[in-house]
Amino acid sequence: MKKLFLYVIGSLIILPVYSQHLIKGTIIDSENAVMPMVNVAFLNQADSTLVTGAVSDSCGVYGISLAGGNYIIRYSYLGYETLCRNIQVNANLTLPVVKMELAQTELEGVEVTAYRKPFKLDREGITADVPNTILARQTTLDDLLCKIPGIQKRGEDIEVIGRGLPAYYINGREVTDQTELDNLAIDQIQSVRLVTNTGVRYHSEQRAVIEIKTKRLGEGLAFNVSGNLLQGNYLSQNYKMNGSYNYKNWDFFLSYNYDRGKKDSNLDVYQQTQSDTIWNLTDLTRKQIFNESHAYTGGVSYHFSPESEIGLKYEGKYSEGSTFSKDTLSMIPDKGTSTFIRNLSDVSDKSVSNHLNLYYTNDWKNGWKMNAFGDYLHKTDRSRGNIREWESDGVETSMDYYRKADWDLFAAKLNLSYETGKAGTFSFGYDFSHTTGTDYIEYVRALNNGSTSNTEMKNSLYLSYDYTWNNLSLGAGLRYEHIRSDLRENNSNKNQNQTYHNFLPSVSLSYNTENLQQSLTYSVHTERPPFGVMNDNAVYTDRFTYQKGNLYLKQALTHDLNYMLFYKFLFFNLNYTHTHNPLITAFYSMPGNSAVTVSYMDNFDRMHNLTGMVNVQYPVKWWLPSLTLTCLKTFFSYPGPNESVLKAGRPLVMVNFNNSFTLPSGFLLSADFNYGSRGYYQLYEAKSYTSFNLSLKKSFLKDKLQLSLDAYDIFNKNNTRASARLNDIIMHSVGKEETRKVGFTITYRFRTEKKMNNQSAAETEMSRLNMDNQ
Repeated sequence: MKKLFLYVIGSLIILPVYSQHLIKGTIIDSENAVMPMVNVAFLNQADSTLVTGAVSDSCGVYGISLAGGNYIIRYSYLGYETLCRNIQVNANLTLPVVKMELAQTELEGVEVTAYRKPFKLDREGITADVPNTILARQTTLDDLLCKIPGIQKRGEDIEVIGRGLPAYYINGREVTDQTELDNLAIDQIQSVRLVTNTGVRYHSEQRAVIEIKTKRLGEGLAFNVSGNLLQGNYLSQNYKMNGSYNYKNWDFFLSYNYDRGKKDSNLDVYQQTQSDTIWNLTDLTRKQIFNESHAYTGGVSYHFSPESEIGLKYEGKYSEGSTFSKDTLSMIPDKGTSTFIRNLSDVSDKSVSNHLNLYYTNDWKNGWKMNAFGDYLHKTDRSRGNIREWESDGVETSMDYYRKADWDLFAAKLNLSYETGKAGTFSFGYDFSHTTGTDYIEYVRALNNGSTSNTEMKNSLYLSYDYTWNNLSLGAGLRYEHIRSDLRENNSNKNQNQTYHNFLPSVSLSYNTENLQQSLTYSVHTERPPFGVMNDNAVYTDRFTYQKGNLYLKQALTHDLNYMLFYKFLFFNLNYTHTHNPLITAFYSMPGNSAVTVSYMDNFDRMHNLTGMVNVQYPVKWWLPSLTLTCLKTFFSYPGPNESVLKAGRPLVMVNFNNSFTLPSGFLLSADFNYGSRGYYQLYEAKSYTSFNLSLKKSFLKDKLQLSLDAYDIFNKNNTRASARLNDIIMHSVGKEETRKVGFTITYRFRTEKKMNNQSAAETEMSRLNMDNQ
C-alpha cells in the first residue's frame, strides 16, 4: 500500500506542464460588487464537451491552467443569467471583467429565490457561500454555523464533530476573543469555510478551523446596531455597535459590545470510591452565575493600492462576574461514620485584556504574495473566593482564597507564496511566539500556596507546494517547530523544562468536477496543554473535591487521515485519527485520604478515533431540509478498578435535522432537531440527549431592519449526562445548563459595505491563554 501511494504521488508530480497556459479573470454583479463561488466551465468549442472548471474566490477572481486551443467559457450562478464567451488560448491570458445579471421568479404571491447549493468542497474542507442563500437570513453566527454539515452546538459551545472546538479566522487573522465573533453581523459575511484538513500553513495544534471572509465594501459610512433580549430563568441582554468610515485610501473602524447576563447551572454527581474503604459520595450543586463585559475594538488601515495594505488594530476587553454556589454533600462509607455537609461558595472574578495588532499585505501581481503580522497581548485575571461549610453537628469552617494570573505574549508571522502558473504554487512561512506568565494562588489559613512561572518560546517554519492539472490537485508540505518550555514552581523550587523538535508533514490529493468533488488528506498535528493547567496549584472545591495542575504534561501527537466526497446533494466524510500521549481530564483518590477525589489533566498512552458523517440537503419548493448523520467510535484503553483494563464501548451516534421554510410575505421559519445517542468518547460514556429549536425571522425596509424571534431547547431535554470509571473511582454526573430560552433580536443597518483585511500572528497561544472564554 505504501509503495502504491508513493507511485501515485510520483506520477502526479511528473505530469507534463509545458503546454499549459494560465487563464485568469474577475466576475462582478450588476452593482459592480465582486461575486465569489461562480461556476466557470471551460468547454471544447468543437463539441461543447466539458474540459475543466473553476470557481471564483472571495474576491471574484478565478484562475485555471489550460492547454492551447479554442474554448467556450460558461459562467453560471443559480439566481443569475448564464453567460457564454468564446476564447482562443495560445498564451497566458487575463480575460475582461464579466458582469452577471440577476434572474428572479415570482410564484403565487411568494417570493422565490432560485436555490443555490451553498456548499463547495476543496482539499481542505467545505466552503459555505452566504449571500443569496438561506444562510444570509440567520440571526447570529452560531445559527449560521450550525447549518454547515459537521458543526453542532452543544451547550454554549460550537463544536466540529470529532475534532472539538475550532479556531476562528476573520480575513486571515485569528480571532482572540469570542466577543469579536458576536460583533460580526451576518450581512458582513461573504463566506464561511470549515477546514478539517488543516495543512502545514496552520498551526500544528489546530485540527479544525473556521475561516470567515467579509465582503469587499465600498466607500462611505457603515453602521450597524443590534439589541438582543434572551429570557430563560433570568433576562440576559446584549447590545453591539459596529462602525467604519472610508476616506480615499484610509479605513477607520470601531466596535463596542456590551453583554450582561445571569443563569443557573446545576450539577449532580454520584460517585463511589472502591479503596481501603468504600466511599459513596452524593454532591448536589446549584449555581447562579452572573457576568458583565465590555469589549471594544478600534483601528485604521491604509491602502497603497487595491492589493497592498497596512493596518493597526487594538482590541480590549473588561469583564467581571460572580458565581454563587450552594452544595449539599453526603459521604457514606461502608464502615465508619457518615458525613453530611452544606457548602456555600461565593467567588468574584475580573479579567482585563489588551491586544495590539500590526499587519501588512501585498500582492505584486507577478505571482508573489506576502503577509506579515505582529502582535502584543497582555492579559490579567483576578479572583477572590470565600467557602463556608457546615457539618450536620452545626460546626462551621470558613476559607478565603485569592488567585491571580498575568500573561504577556509577543508573536510575529511571515507568509510568502509564489504562483508560477505552470509549475504550481510554492509557499513559505515563519512563526514566532514568546509567552511568559505567572499563576498564583493564596489560601488563608489552609492549603499550601502555589506560584508557578511559565515561559515558552516557539519558532516554526513551513514549506508547501500545490499543483493543479485539469481536475486533479496535489498538495504537500512540511512544518518544523522548535518549542522550549520552562516551568518553575516558585515555592517548592520544582522545575520542568521541555524541548520539542516537531517535523509535521501533510499530503493532500483531490479530484473535482462540476458534480463530483473528493479529497484525501494525511497530516500530523500536536496538542499542547492549556497554560492554565501547567502549574502545581491545588484548588479547593469542597471537603471531598480538589482540582490540581500538572507540571509534567507532555504534548500530544495526532496522525490524521481524512476523506471527503461531495456529489450533487450528498456530502460524505470519513476521518481516522491516532493520538500518542492524548491529553485527557482524569481523576484519582488522594493517597492517605481516599475519601478525597482529585481531578487533573494527564497524558495517557494512545487513542484511536473513527468518525463517519453523511449529509443530505435537497430543496423541495419552499422547504429546504438538511439531514446529517454522524457516528463516532473511540478505541481507547485505560485502568479500571482492581488493576483491571477498561475499554471505550459503544459508538456515539448524532442526528441533526435542520429545516428552513420560506413563507409568504418574506417570513422565514426554521425548525432544528438534534439528537445524540448513548456512547463513549475517551473514557467518558455520554448519555442520550435531544433539543428542538424554532425561529421566525422577517426583514423590513429593504433588509435594513431585521426582527427575529427565537426559541431554544423548547422541550428542555438538552441535559449533559455522563459516566466514567477510572482506577478505583466510578462516577456518574448529570449537568443541566439553562438551555431553554426565548430571545428577541432587532438589528438595524445603515451601511455601505467595506472590507477590513486585518491579520494576526498570535493565534494558538491566545487560545491556550483562554482568550475565547473571558
